[in-house]
Amino acid sequence: MTTSELEDNSSESLVPPPPAKKSVRITGLDGIRGLGCLGVAVAHIAHWYSPMTSGAAKLNLIGVVLLMFFVLSGFLLFLPYVKALMRDQGAGGATMPDTREYTLHRVLRVFPAYLVIFLIANYAFHAVYVVNQSLQPVGTTEGTGMITDPGQLIANLTLLQTYIPQYFQTGINPAWSLTLEIAFYSTLPIFGVIMFRLRRRLGGAPLRIALIAPISLLVLGLVAKLFVPAISRATGVTDPLLQEWGDNWLAVFLRSFLAMSDTFAYGMFVVILFVAMERRMIPERLSRRVRLLATVAFLPSGLLALVLLATRNSYALSAIAFTCAIFVVIVIAPLARGQSSSLARWLDLAPLRFLGKISLSVYLWHYPVLILLGRSRFLATEDTMSAMLSNVAIGMVVTFALSIVTYYAVEKPALNLTKRYRPRPRAHPLPDRAGLA
Repeated sequence: MTTSELEDNSSESLVPPPPAKKSVRITGLDGIRGLGCLGVAVAHIAHWYSPMTSGAAKLNLIGVVLLMFFVLSGFLLFLPYVKALMRDQGAGGATMPDTREYTLHRVLRVFPAYLVIFLIANYAFHAVYVVNQSLQPVGTTEGTGMITDPGQLIANLTLLQTYIPQYFQTGINPAWSLTLEIAFYSTLPIFGVIMFRLRRRLGGAPLRIALIAPISLLVLGLVAKLFVPAISRATGVTDPLLQEWGDNWLAVFLRSFLAMSDTFAYGMFVVILFVAMERRMIPERLSRRVRLLATVAFLPSGLLALVLLATRNSYALSAIAFTCAIFVVIVIAPLARGQSSSLARWLDLAPLRFLGKISLSVYLWHYPVLILLGRSRFLATEDTMSAMLSNVAIGMVVTFALSIVTYYAVEKPALNLTKRYRPRPRAHPLPDRAGLA
């Protein structure tokens, strides 16, 4: 997933057409994404080959940084809408971002890389799950192979497998998060239409109007989780693992946008805060303390999330996503005030920034890689710390190599296509000379 593209169209003036849109990168966010995908891959590989050692070291907890992807998506994709909403009303002032361009960018961001990696993993390597992954013994290749069932194949090619219990957690099983991302992508233009219509009718208070979207998704996600006990009773699924990842309707519900929409909402709330600080709409005394307050809140929020996770509370993922949003605030709060951030600069180091760029390929490749290496008998089989570290290192090297190839051969060319189809800026008509007298 890429850094944000913010629209920067000038207002009407004596000068004909406004400058084209500029791409603005927020320092540090690519690094966060890179560390996130690295954490997910390391947690999966370690658990696959060394379940006891990784469990004792609590490495499985690293995998929860997956929630950071949803928070970042909420922030990066909602930001252009709020920026546009903040523009002055007038001739072409508050104009909603182009939906066709947005849709094209989202499709080309996800599907080319996903389809290429899935097709190679399925047909060339036979390294995808044919049946639900959570039902298979850990550290074995049971349940893997090549998907040939037409319905299952179509579901995986279209990223709809997460909505069908018998196909849930098949294919490249971490791809369930892409299904969730696509659902979020689909909601933003809808909220955009609502927000910009209200902006035209009501005039002022654009940030209050912008709050409609994150509040709606927050309420939806939090309320939906209240139905988990009832669905559990109705389906008869009581095993915690099967509730979350099994081939049943409860698992489908828990990994659906209905139950996880709030994880995107936290990133969208950060957008409201970021823009308010950037526009000096928050009292200076409070604005200076935003980062300090977020730092103080980070530890207790994280501890609460871990307690909810340990007790398998339905709101554990919500708490983790909230903690991730706090971390994003810690990173970007100084940037919103026009100040430097040593943490953001560290996260923007070239290796982390590059890892963020190839994060989608890393995320998709690491599971087929661990399946392939597991079949090869090339890796250490002992469930020890040294064997685990060795296996993780080898698995990540192979994953990085394949990810670099697919990034430059597939992802980057696909993203470059979006630049060809961007709508041309509309020229603003010059005022009548009589009106200048």
